[in-house]
Amino acid sequence: MTTESPRILLADDEDTFRKATATLLEQEGYRCDSAQDSEQASRLLMGEHDVLISDIRMPGNMQFEFLRDVRTRFPLLPIVLVTGYPSVQTAVEALRLGFTDYLLKPVDWPDLRRAVADAVKKTSLVRMTTSVREEASRLVASLEHLQETLPQLGSGANERELAWSLDTFLAQSFSSMAVLSSRIRSVLTSQMQGHAEAPTDVCRMMACPRLAVYREALEGTVEVLEKTKIAFRSKDLGLLRAKIEQLLREDI
Repeated sequence: MTTESPRILLADDEDTFRKATATLLEQEGYRCDSAQDSEQASRLLMGEHDVLISDIRMPGNMQFEFLRDVRTRFPLLPIVLVTGYPSVQTAVEALRLGFTDYLLKPVDWPDLRRAVADAVKKTSLVRMTTSVREEASRLVASLEHLQETLPQLGSGANERELAWSLDTFLAQSFSSMAVLSSRIRSVLTSQMQGHAEAPTDVCRMMACPRLAVYREALEGTVEVLEKTKIAFRSKDLGLLRAKIEQLLREDI
């Protein structure tokens, strides 16, 4: 599978700067969309961009209205500001809205290249943590369902068929647990390696109250498997229980 290049939206009413910068970004391997004013930029910005590079003084943004709207629509989108008219007021507003960088025109290309690269890393980390949160929630829901179902299973059911179903379900669940554990470690590793100077709040992005429930569900599943091991004499279930216990002992 081919991974698409990061996508940049460049919003600036200065034609020379916009076209030259877009060319340089494309030479760096980025996909670059350009907008000559805030109205066009708003139409193009649909959640598919990794970074927004925006001028401050351009039609539709004289009072930061465009950038405030972007921040409301896309709270975690990295925004790099460029301006030929720096002021304390705009610098303070940029800080308040949590923009990634505030660069002065004429922009030094190495500075802009660094700012974009850092912003792309942040977007990648945000998407990774979002995916992990969603995966954790799905796994928790499956484990909670298993906890509710196992105690209700009566002895009248076909033991062999029931044991096979449990084997299959729990094997899939354990595979998901292992993948989730690995991805959480990847997020933390990326954070430590890629953002030493300007750390991103991974705990805030990863804030998933269900992760605690996830651990509780795993512990509950082990407990239920222990209680039902006499009714369902399955060697595979016993091995799976041991694997889940090992996963719980690991630092995830």
